[in-house]
Amino acid sequence: MKYINTQIALAGALILILGSASSCKKETAAIPTEISLSLPSQVSLRYGETQEIHLAKDLSASTGLTFSFDFSQTAEVNLGNGSKLSDKLNQAIKYDSEKQSIQINSALLYPNGAQSSSARIPDDYKVTVIAKESHGKVVGKENFSIKITAGTIAIKGLKSGSELPYSYVLYSDQSTDFEIDPLDLPIIGASFHLAKKDGQENIASIADTHIKLSKDAGDPEKKAERSFELTPELRKEGFTVASTTFRVILIPQIKFLFGQYYPDLNLTIDFSLIHIGLSNGYVSAAPTLYPEKYKSAFELVSIQKDGLPFTDSEKLFNVNAQTGAVSVKKSDSLKAGSYKVTIKALTTTGLEFTANLTLAMSEG
Repeated sequence: MKYINTQIALAGALILILGSASSCKKETAAIPTEISLSLPSQVSLRYGETQEIHLAKDLSASTGLTFSFDFSQTAEVNLGNGSKLSDKLNQAIKYDSEKQSIQINSALLYPNGAQSSSARIPDDYKVTVIAKESHGKVVGKENFSIKITAGTIAIKGLKSGSELPYSYVLYSDQSTDFEIDPLDLPIIGASFHLAKKDGQENIASIADTHIKLSKDAGDPEKKAERSFELTPELRKEGFTVASTTFRVILIPQIKFLFGQYYPDLNLTIDFSLIHIGLSNGYVSAAPTLYPEKYKSAFELVSIQKDGLPFTDSEKLFNVNAQTGAVSVKKSDSLKAGSYKVTIKALTTTGLEFTANLTLAMSEG
Protein backbone atom coordinates (compact mmCIF):
# COMPACT_ATOMS: atom_id res chain seq x y z
CA MET A 1 0.00 0.00 0.00
CA LYS A 2 2.83 2.35 0.96
CA TYR A 3 4.51 1.55 -2.38
CA ILE A 4 1.37 2.47 -4.36
CA ASN A 5 0.99 5.79 -2.50
CA THR A 6 4.60 6.61 -3.29
CA GLN A 7 3.97 6.01 -7.00
CA ILE A 8 0.90 8.21 -6.93
CA ALA A 9 2.86 10.99 -5.23
CA LEU A 10 5.64 10.78 -7.80
CA ALA A 11 3.15 10.86 -10.66
CA GLY A 12 1.48 13.95 -9.21
CA ALA A 13 4.79 15.71 -8.82
CA LEU A 14 5.73 14.90 -12.41
CA ILE A 15 2.44 16.35 -13.68
CA LEU A 16 3.04 19.56 -11.72
CA ILE A 17 6.57 19.87 -13.14
CA LEU A 18 5.41 19.32 -16.73
CA GLY A 19 2.53 21.77 -16.30
CA SER A 20 4.90 24.38 -14.91
CA ALA A 21 7.35 23.89 -17.76
CA SER A 22 4.57 24.22 -20.30
CA SER A 23 3.38 27.40 -18.63
CA CYS A 24 6.88 28.89 -18.76
CA LYS A 25 7.17 28.11 -22.45
CA LYS A 26 3.89 29.93 -23.13
CA GLU A 27 5.06 32.95 -21.19
CA THR A 28 8.46 33.17 -22.94
CA ALA A 29 7.38 32.27 -26.51
CA ALA A 30 9.54 34.23 -29.03
CA ILE A 31 7.99 37.21 -30.87
CA PRO A 32 8.19 36.76 -34.66
CA THR A 33 11.27 38.59 -35.99
CA GLU A 34 10.09 38.99 -39.60
CA ILE A 35 7.41 41.55 -40.46
CA SER A 36 5.64 42.03 -43.80
CA LEU A 37 6.01 45.41 -45.47
CA SER A 38 3.28 44.60 -48.04
CA LEU A 39 5.06 46.46 -50.84
CA PRO A 40 3.88 46.36 -54.48
CA SER A 41 6.04 44.27 -56.77
CA GLN A 42 6.46 47.15 -59.23
CA VAL A 43 5.76 50.88 -59.35
CA SER A 44 5.31 52.55 -62.76
CA LEU A 45 5.73 56.27 -63.36
CA ARG A 46 6.15 58.67 -66.24
CA TYR A 47 9.22 60.89 -65.97
CA GLY A 48 8.39 63.94 -63.87
CA GLU A 49 5.74 62.22 -61.76
CA THR A 50 5.96 61.48 -58.05
CA GLN A 51 4.47 58.54 -56.18
CA GLU A 52 3.91 57.63 -52.57
CA ILE A 53 3.87 54.08 -51.21
CA HIS A 54 2.06 53.86 -47.87
CA LEU A 55 3.27 51.18 -45.51
CA ALA A 56 0.82 48.78 -43.86
CA LYS A 57 -1.32 50.29 -41.11
CA ASP A 58 -0.07 47.87 -38.48
CA LEU A 59 3.49 49.11 -39.09
CA SER A 60 2.40 52.66 -38.33
CA ALA A 61 1.65 51.57 -34.77
CA SER A 62 5.12 50.04 -34.39
CA THR A 63 7.54 52.34 -32.62
CA GLY A 64 11.26 52.33 -32.96
CA LEU A 65 11.29 50.99 -36.50
CA THR A 66 13.61 52.63 -39.03
CA PHE A 67 13.64 52.11 -42.77
CA SER A 68 16.52 52.23 -45.22
CA PHE A 69 17.09 51.33 -48.86
CA ASP A 70 19.56 49.16 -50.67
CA PHE A 71 20.11 49.63 -54.42
CA SER A 72 22.88 47.07 -54.92
CA GLN A 73 20.68 44.96 -57.21
CA THR A 74 20.54 47.84 -59.69
CA ALA A 75 23.54 47.94 -62.00
CA GLU A 76 25.76 50.92 -61.25
CA VAL A 77 26.11 53.54 -63.99
CA ASN A 78 28.71 56.29 -64.11
CA LEU A 79 26.85 59.42 -65.17
CA GLY A 80 29.89 61.64 -65.57
CA ASN A 81 31.32 64.45 -63.44
CA GLY A 82 31.80 61.97 -60.60
CA SER A 83 28.08 61.25 -60.32
CA LYS A 84 26.71 57.72 -60.12
CA LEU A 85 23.25 56.25 -60.58
CA SER A 86 23.22 55.02 -56.97
CA ASP A 87 23.64 58.65 -55.84
CA LYS A 88 20.54 59.63 -57.83
CA LEU A 89 18.56 56.73 -56.37
CA ASN A 90 19.45 57.86 -52.85
CA GLN A 91 18.16 61.33 -53.69
CA ALA A 92 15.00 60.19 -55.48
CA ILE A 93 13.74 57.56 -53.00
CA LYS A 94 13.14 58.64 -49.42
CA TYR A 95 11.23 57.47 -46.36
CA ASP A 96 8.86 60.01 -44.77
CA SER A 97 8.52 59.11 -41.10
CA GLU A 98 5.60 61.50 -40.55
CA LYS A 99 3.54 60.08 -43.38
CA GLN A 100 4.80 56.53 -42.84
CA SER A 101 5.40 56.25 -46.57
CA ILE A 102 8.07 55.84 -49.22
CA GLN A 103 8.39 58.89 -51.50
CA ILE A 104 9.55 58.47 -55.13
CA ASN A 105 10.49 61.47 -57.29
CA SER A 106 11.06 60.29 -60.86
CA ALA A 107 12.33 63.73 -61.96
CA LEU A 108 15.55 62.98 -60.07
CA LEU A 109 16.10 59.79 -62.08
CA TYR A 110 15.98 58.80 -65.76
CA PRO A 111 13.61 56.78 -67.94
CA ASN A 112 14.60 53.12 -67.88
CA GLY A 113 16.44 51.99 -70.98
CA ALA A 114 17.52 55.56 -71.82
CA GLN A 115 20.80 55.68 -73.71
CA SER A 116 23.46 58.40 -73.72
CA SER A 117 26.60 58.46 -75.84
CA SER A 118 28.47 56.42 -73.25
CA ALA A 119 26.02 54.71 -70.88
CA ARG A 120 22.64 53.03 -70.62
CA ILE A 121 20.11 53.17 -67.80
CA PRO A 122 18.97 49.68 -66.60
CA ASP A 123 15.56 48.38 -67.66
CA ASP A 124 14.22 48.94 -64.15
CA TYR A 125 15.36 50.13 -60.74
CA LYS A 126 15.52 47.37 -58.11
CA VAL A 127 14.97 48.56 -54.55
CA THR A 128 15.30 46.63 -51.29
CA VAL A 129 13.51 48.15 -48.28
CA ILE A 130 15.03 47.21 -44.93
CA ALA A 131 13.19 47.61 -41.62
CA LYS A 132 15.22 47.67 -38.40
CA GLU A 133 14.42 47.89 -34.72
CA SER A 134 15.95 50.65 -32.62
CA HIS A 135 18.88 48.44 -31.59
CA GLY A 136 19.70 47.73 -35.26
CA LYS A 137 18.18 44.29 -35.66
CA VAL A 138 16.69 43.66 -39.12
CA VAL A 139 13.06 42.63 -38.75
CA GLY A 140 11.85 43.04 -42.31
CA LYS A 141 13.23 43.11 -45.83
CA GLU A 142 11.31 43.31 -49.11
CA ASN A 143 12.08 44.10 -52.75
CA PHE A 144 10.18 46.07 -55.36
CA SER A 145 11.07 47.56 -58.73
CA ILE A 146 10.50 50.98 -60.29
CA LYS A 147 9.77 51.44 -63.99
CA ILE A 148 10.03 54.98 -65.40
CA THR A 149 8.94 55.79 -68.96
CA ALA A 150 9.94 58.91 -70.88
CA GLY A 151 7.95 62.06 -70.23
CA THR A 152 6.07 64.14 -72.78
CA ILE A 153 6.61 67.70 -73.98
CA ALA A 154 4.54 69.62 -76.53
CA ILE A 155 4.69 72.35 -79.16
CA LYS A 156 2.58 75.38 -78.32
CA GLY A 157 -0.31 76.14 -80.64
CA LEU A 158 -0.15 73.08 -82.87
CA LYS A 159 -3.20 71.25 -84.14
CA SER A 160 -3.63 67.59 -83.27
CA GLY A 161 -3.98 65.23 -86.20
CA SER A 162 -4.88 61.56 -86.20
CA GLU A 163 -1.23 60.67 -85.65
CA LEU A 164 0.95 63.69 -84.97
CA PRO A 165 0.52 67.37 -84.17
CA TYR A 166 1.19 69.31 -87.36
CA SER A 167 1.62 72.78 -88.81
CA TYR A 168 1.44 74.19 -92.32
CA VAL A 169 4.05 76.81 -93.09
CA LEU A 170 4.30 78.99 -96.17
CA TYR A 171 7.65 79.07 -97.94
CA SER A 172 7.41 82.84 -97.68
CA ASP A 173 7.07 82.58 -93.89
CA GLN A 174 9.88 80.21 -92.98
CA SER A 175 10.83 82.44 -90.09
CA THR A 176 8.04 80.68 -88.20
CA ASP A 177 9.09 79.93 -84.65
CA PHE A 178 7.90 76.80 -82.85
CA GLU A 179 8.00 77.06 -79.06
CA ILE A 180 8.41 73.99 -76.88
CA ASP A 181 6.06 73.60 -73.92
CA PRO A 182 7.76 71.56 -71.13
CA LEU A 183 4.33 70.74 -69.65
CA ASP A 184 5.56 71.46 -66.11
CA LEU A 185 8.53 69.12 -66.36
CA PRO A 186 11.57 70.45 -64.48
CA ILE A 187 14.14 71.76 -66.96
CA ILE A 188 16.83 72.98 -64.57
CA GLY A 189 19.96 71.03 -65.36
CA ALA A 190 18.47 69.82 -68.66
CA SER A 191 18.41 71.19 -72.21
CA PHE A 192 16.45 70.80 -75.43
CA HIS A 193 17.89 69.18 -78.56
CA LEU A 194 16.61 68.05 -81.94
CA ALA A 195 16.93 64.34 -82.60
CA LYS A 196 19.19 63.67 -85.56
CA LYS A 197 17.49 62.12 -88.58
CA ASP A 198 19.09 61.18 -91.87
CA GLY A 199 18.54 63.81 -94.53
CA GLN A 200 17.29 66.43 -92.07
CA GLU A 201 20.56 67.88 -90.86
CA ASN A 202 19.78 71.35 -92.27
CA ILE A 203 16.01 71.41 -91.81
CA ALA A 204 15.78 73.26 -88.50
CA SER A 205 17.74 74.53 -85.53
CA ILE A 206 16.94 74.82 -81.84
CA ALA A 207 17.86 77.44 -79.28
CA ASP A 208 16.57 77.17 -75.72
CA THR A 209 12.86 76.35 -76.17
CA HIS A 210 12.54 77.69 -79.73
CA ILE A 211 12.77 75.77 -83.03
CA LYS A 212 13.34 77.64 -86.29
CA LEU A 213 13.16 76.30 -89.81
CA SER A 214 16.05 76.71 -92.19
CA LYS A 215 15.51 78.92 -95.23
CA ASP A 216 16.75 76.01 -97.35
CA ALA A 217 14.17 73.54 -96.03
CA GLY A 218 11.76 71.94 -98.49
CA ASP A 219 11.59 72.36 -102.25
CA PRO A 220 14.52 74.44 -103.59
CA GLU A 221 12.13 76.18 -106.00
CA LYS A 222 9.58 76.64 -103.22
CA LYS A 223 6.73 75.43 -105.40
CA ALA A 224 6.08 71.86 -104.27
CA GLU A 225 4.58 70.83 -100.95
CA ARG A 226 7.09 69.12 -98.67
CA SER A 227 6.62 67.60 -95.21
CA PHE A 228 9.00 66.31 -92.57
CA GLU A 229 8.94 65.36 -88.92
CA LEU A 230 10.88 67.00 -86.12
CA THR A 231 11.52 65.45 -82.71
CA PRO A 232 12.65 67.82 -79.97
CA GLU A 233 14.02 66.07 -76.89
CA LEU A 234 14.66 67.13 -73.31
CA ARG A 235 18.00 65.68 -72.24
CA LYS A 236 19.59 65.41 -68.82
CA GLU A 237 23.22 64.29 -68.52
CA GLY A 238 22.94 63.13 -72.12
CA PHE A 239 19.88 60.93 -71.51
CA THR A 240 16.59 61.72 -73.22
CA VAL A 241 13.98 62.13 -70.47
CA ALA A 242 11.08 63.52 -72.53
CA SER A 243 10.25 64.17 -76.18
CA THR A 244 7.57 64.82 -78.76
CA THR A 245 7.32 64.55 -82.53
CA PHE A 246 5.44 66.91 -84.83
CA ARG A 247 5.04 67.33 -88.57
CA VAL A 248 5.82 70.47 -90.54
CA ILE A 249 4.30 70.85 -94.00
CA LEU A 250 5.83 73.52 -96.24
CA ILE A 251 3.49 74.84 -98.91
CA PRO A 252 3.79 77.42 -101.70
CA GLN A 253 2.28 80.87 -101.40
CA ILE A 254 -1.53 80.78 -101.28
CA LYS A 255 -3.21 83.32 -103.52
CA PHE A 256 -6.60 84.67 -102.52
CA LEU A 257 -8.20 87.44 -104.53
CA PHE A 258 -11.18 88.58 -106.56
CA GLY A 259 -9.77 88.01 -110.01
CA GLN A 260 -7.70 85.42 -111.87
CA TYR A 261 -4.31 83.89 -111.13
CA TYR A 262 -2.17 82.07 -113.73
CA PRO A 263 0.50 80.13 -111.83
CA ASP A 264 2.51 79.17 -114.92
CA LEU A 265 3.01 82.87 -115.67
CA ASN A 266 2.75 84.06 -112.07
CA LEU A 267 0.24 86.53 -113.48
CA THR A 268 -2.63 88.07 -111.52
CA ILE A 269 -5.63 89.86 -113.04
CA ASP A 270 -7.49 91.95 -110.49
CA PHE A 271 -11.32 92.13 -110.51
CA SER A 272 -11.70 93.58 -107.02
CA LEU A 273 -13.44 96.79 -108.19
CA ILE A 274 -16.90 96.36 -109.75
CA HIS A 275 -19.33 99.09 -110.82
CA ILE A 276 -23.00 98.20 -110.38
CA GLY A 277 -26.28 100.05 -110.53
CA LEU A 278 -27.71 101.28 -107.25
CA SER A 279 -30.67 99.31 -105.88
CA ASN A 280 -30.03 96.39 -108.23
CA GLY A 281 -29.38 92.93 -106.90
CA TYR A 282 -25.90 91.55 -107.56
CA VAL A 283 -23.91 88.30 -107.30
CA SER A 284 -20.15 88.39 -107.81
CA ALA A 285 -17.94 85.76 -109.35
CA ALA A 286 -16.30 83.45 -106.83
CA PRO A 287 -12.89 84.61 -105.63
CA THR A 288 -9.77 82.68 -106.59
CA LEU A 289 -7.93 80.61 -104.00
CA TYR A 290 -4.77 78.92 -105.24
CA PRO A 291 -3.82 76.14 -104.79
CA GLU A 292 -7.50 75.19 -104.82
CA LYS A 293 -6.91 71.99 -102.82
CA TYR A 294 -6.51 74.12 -99.70
CA LYS A 295 -9.99 75.67 -100.08
CA SER A 296 -12.28 75.15 -97.10
CA ALA A 297 -14.84 77.88 -96.31
CA PHE A 298 -15.47 81.62 -96.52
CA GLU A 299 -16.79 84.20 -94.07
CA LEU A 300 -17.88 87.85 -94.19
CA VAL A 301 -15.51 89.96 -92.11
CA SER A 302 -16.62 93.58 -92.53
CA ILE A 303 -18.23 96.18 -94.79
CA GLN A 304 -17.16 99.78 -95.27
CA LYS A 305 -18.98 102.56 -97.15
CA ASP A 306 -16.74 105.31 -98.43
CA GLY A 307 -14.04 104.33 -95.95
CA LEU A 308 -16.31 104.22 -92.89
CA PRO A 309 -17.80 101.19 -91.11
CA PHE A 310 -21.19 100.20 -92.53
CA THR A 311 -23.81 98.46 -90.42
CA ASP A 312 -25.80 96.05 -92.55
CA SER A 313 -28.90 95.97 -90.35
CA GLU A 314 -31.09 94.64 -93.19
CA LYS A 315 -28.65 91.80 -94.00
CA LEU A 316 -28.42 92.89 -97.61
CA PHE A 317 -24.85 91.62 -98.07
CA ASN A 318 -24.01 87.96 -97.93
CA VAL A 319 -21.04 85.68 -98.59
CA ASN A 320 -21.55 82.15 -99.88
CA ALA A 321 -19.71 79.95 -97.36
CA GLN A 322 -18.86 77.32 -100.01
CA THR A 323 -17.76 79.53 -102.93
CA GLY A 324 -16.93 82.92 -101.40
CA ALA A 325 -19.16 84.76 -103.88
CA VAL A 326 -20.59 88.04 -102.59
CA SER A 327 -24.28 88.81 -103.14
CA VAL A 328 -26.30 91.97 -102.56
CA LYS A 329 -30.09 91.91 -102.28
CA LYS A 330 -32.13 94.33 -104.33
CA SER A 331 -33.06 97.23 -102.07
CA ASP A 332 -33.98 100.89 -102.25
CA SER A 333 -32.40 101.61 -98.86
CA LEU A 334 -28.79 101.54 -100.11
CA LYS A 335 -27.22 104.90 -100.95
CA ALA A 336 -24.76 105.60 -103.72
CA GLY A 337 -21.15 105.12 -102.75
CA SER A 338 -18.25 102.73 -102.60
CA TYR A 339 -18.88 99.55 -100.55
CA LYS A 340 -15.78 97.58 -99.65
CA VAL A 341 -16.59 94.02 -98.58
CA THR A 342 -13.84 92.09 -96.79
CA ILE A 343 -14.12 88.31 -96.71
CA LYS A 344 -11.96 85.67 -95.07
CA ALA A 345 -10.88 82.36 -96.59
CA LEU A 346 -10.48 79.47 -94.18
CA THR A 347 -8.12 76.86 -95.59
CA THR A 348 -7.57 73.20 -94.85
CA THR A 349 -4.12 74.17 -93.59
CA GLY A 350 -5.55 76.23 -90.76
CA LEU A 351 -4.10 79.37 -92.31
CA GLU A 352 -6.52 82.24 -92.97
CA PHE A 353 -6.45 84.88 -95.73
CA THR A 354 -8.54 87.95 -96.52
CA ALA A 355 -9.52 89.64 -99.78
CA ASN A 356 -11.52 92.75 -100.60
CA LEU A 357 -14.26 93.31 -103.17
CA THR A 358 -15.28 96.94 -103.74
CA LEU A 359 -18.73 97.55 -105.19
CA ALA A 360 -19.10 101.06 -106.57
CA MET A 361 -22.87 101.73 -106.58
CA SER A 362 -24.26 104.61 -108.57
CA GLU A 363 -27.56 105.81 -110.08
CA GLY A 364 -28.42 104.89 -113.56
